[in-house]
Amino acid sequence: MSRKKQKTAEVEFKGIAHKGTSVGRTDEGLVVFVQGALPGERAEVLFTKKRKGVWQGNLIRTIRPSEYKVTAVCNHFGICGGCSWQNLDYREQLKQKELLVRDALVRIAKIPDAIIETILPATNTEFYRNKLEFTFSKHKWLTEEELGLELVEEEKLALGFHRPGNFNKVVNISRCFLQSERSNDIRNFVKEFAIKNKVDFYDIKKQQGFLRNLIIRSNTQNEYLCILSIAYSNDEFTKALKEELVHAFKEISSIYIVINPKKNDTLFDLDFQKIYGDDYITEYLDHAKFLIGPKSFFQTNSQQAAKLYQLIAAYADLKGDEIIYDWYCGVGSIGIYLAKNAAKVIGVEEIQEAIEDARLNAALNQLKNCHFYISDAKAVQIESIIQDHGLPNLIIVDPPRIGLHELVIEQLKYLKAPKLIYVSCNPATQARDLDLLKESYEVIKIKPVDMFPHTNHIESVALLSLLT
Repeated sequence: MSRKKQKTAEVEFKGIAHKGTSVGRTDEGLVVFVQGALPGERAEVLFTKKRKGVWQGNLIRTIRPSEYKVTAVCNHFGICGGCSWQNLDYREQLKQKELLVRDALVRIAKIPDAIIETILPATNTEFYRNKLEFTFSKHKWLTEEELGLELVEEEKLALGFHRPGNFNKVVNISRCFLQSERSNDIRNFVKEFAIKNKVDFYDIKKQQGFLRNLIIRSNTQNEYLCILSIAYSNDEFTKALKEELVHAFKEISSIYIVINPKKNDTLFDLDFQKIYGDDYITEYLDHAKFLIGPKSFFQTNSQQAAKLYQLIAAYADLKGDEIIYDWYCGVGSIGIYLAKNAAKVIGVEEIQEAIEDARLNAALNQLKNCHFYISDAKAVQIESIIQDHGLPNLIIVDPPRIGLHELVIEQLKYLKAPKLIYVSCNPATQARDLDLLKESYEVIKIKPVDMFPHTNHIESVALLSLLT
């Protein structure tokens, strides 16, 4: 669209959508998605492009502010991309997320009469994550104030998050409200120590430099596991950093180093070297405990994960003699949480490291009724599992955002478990799959769960019953 033909219009925004956008309509009924607008707001919008019958646009000016607008607590809000809705009242966030699940059920699954339970709010809306990854960079995203200044090289260094839409730039984070304050202290300490010792921050443009990433993991006991990703070995620096960190932060239980000479930041195919402390930190979710190592897959909101698992347990309503199939089981945390009230738990996950963690954690909880298999869910040897363990009374599926593969849908129809629990992180694909399962299963109820306040992410748990 040429500059002359670009149009503007007033838009009334009603709801939130994907990737932190708000959705609204013009007075003529055109649907528009805009970044930076809020539900309840009326604004002038510049239309940019049209796709599949709906428009995307840019916010020009607010005509009537939203009654749900609040002041964001974080100075980095709107820049770093870590939070989408810090400026939206939390009660309205919950309402909007619940509406997203309801809309998906009606519009996609075509189940208008399903019982949608009230969304489960988060206990804490700040400092709730147990893992964050920060990036070192020589190319800091400059604020408007900094753009007009002559900065020395040290002032151009960053340790923080990639700027959305500009992967070459990193927003330097001084205080993040996603993980604990101690995480902020550790990150800032590492950055200052690195600058003091004049070590190179990584240059992603030139693929050069020493310091690449800092990952901080924590548990509800306020213990910390730190992982430093570096491009090459430097024993003198890593030893000095370790000694300073351990002295300054008694809460640090483990420190790992991983050498990454590759052009990407993926670490799971690399070796992690422990240079201090324990192999793991331990997380507790009610009666279950889990070892968290440098490569462990685990729910990133521990307190809300416990609530999620309590909900799944309530939906499962176990009597003690059930055989549970747990597809896409990850580290087996759901199955391990339920296992004490079941006869057997059979978990399937395609990532080998996750299954290794699942077996380790089953042993940690002294569970002998948990059996875990490495397999893609769509390729699992169903007949072999039935022969070894029997038919399931309950199946739990917790797929990635893309939802269930069509072959898994057919598996579920074939297995005919009396009860099915579908845990989803994407209401749209969950609704699609519920529609595909209609001929075999009835949706009894569904409950949204807010695992990640201030973001567009939402979990929902559906309870299904086999049709007779």
